[in-house]
Amino acid sequence: MSAGFWRSGNALAYHSSPCGLCREEDKAQRQESAQEGAERGCDTEQDGHSGENQKRSPKRADAPTNSVLSGSVCQCLHTWLTLLCTNAVPGLNANISCILSGLRALSRHPECRFRVLRVSDMFSHMPCMELVRCILSALPQLHTLSVSFDLKNQLEGSRPEANPSCDKAEIPESCLEVLEIRFPREPLHTAFLLPVLKASKSLQQLSLDSATLPCPQELGLLLEVLKECTPNLKKLSFHDVNLAEHQKEVLLLLQDPGLQEITFSFCRLFESSTAEFLSEIINTVKRNSSLKSLKLPGNRLGNQRLVALADIFSEDSSSSLCQLDVSSNCIKPDGLLEFTKKLEGHIQQRGGQLPFTHLRLFQNWLDQDAETAQEALRRLKAVCSVVNDAWDSSQAFADYISVM
Repeated sequence: MSAGFWRSGNALAYHSSPCGLCREEDKAQRQESAQEGAERGCDTEQDGHSGENQKRSPKRADAPTNSVLSGSVCQCLHTWLTLLCTNAVPGLNANISCILSGLRALSRHPECRFRVLRVSDMFSHMPCMELVRCILSALPQLHTLSVSFDLKNQLEGSRPEANPSCDKAEIPESCLEVLEIRFPREPLHTAFLLPVLKASKSLQQLSLDSATLPCPQELGLLLEVLKECTPNLKKLSFHDVNLAEHQKEVLLLLQDPGLQEITFSFCRLFESSTAEFLSEIINTVKRNSSLKSLKLPGNRLGNQRLVALADIFSEDSSSSLCQLDVSSNCIKPDGLLEFTKKLEGHIQQRGGQLPFTHLRLFQNWLDQDAETAQEALRRLKAVCSVVNDAWDSSQAFADYISVM
């Protein structure tokens, strides 16, 4: 099932494949107008119990006016659970405002069960946090919101007009549980995120991708806000956010008793660090009995740091860590084998008891010594579930080469 919006020349095109409850309304609309058509754009997923799934051939058509579009969104989507808005060329642009208007009307529909919204585009046409605020103001019943942009839009006159009601209105208390934001290299200003977090007391998962930190104090402010506003937060993820100079904040996160899963993905954790920082990470995780999953892909661990991480599971550890992700970390077969032997030693000291169950090893340099890699993997698989791939390390980026 799908519904879509995309740019066609200067018009916004729309299409829908409605659920059973909307089909009669849709039939009447189609009899009145043949101007609804589609190719690709926004995809919606309907709950499997809402009605039989049907597919219809899309028909290209001119766009309805903004008011008709808003009404169409409300009328056709009120029983759907998920809406995915994607637009590669040439972008959502000014149509964001009319889509938001339609979603706002949708939220007032008595039968609305809309819970998941994902918006993705090549260019951002308004600041990410402004869009997030507008969406949550329009749809406070959302459970999952994902906003993702690759690049800032540098074209003059391409930004849609500001929505004064969105800027000034306080965000109502929301049902949001999952919030994912991919910034187009925008600064992460905690002050702009604060109203969203205050309104999202039920938030359990937060993912921040490709943001920049405008000042050294910003991450500390964010941690304070998270502690104050999101008591139910269980999963926190940073991807492609430079944390090289934020060692104190990284350690504070790792000792947070409320977090069960932490991801630092391609965050340059050890770029400016000393051996003491790694030891502090290990000791902090050893004392945290709440943390279940630690994901460190793309942080240039190398062999030496990987071997040191095995001490998380030493005999004196209180850690409950069961999942570790060390993908894309320049790990060679001899380092993996040494890690495995050290892990085996800790298991023996603990009488065979170890909470560790899953290890992810994607895109490491295990093809450089196939025999040693096979031995390490064979012994590891006797300890935990191992997920890896047959990656060709000759394709590694040039900056990885200097690490070893």
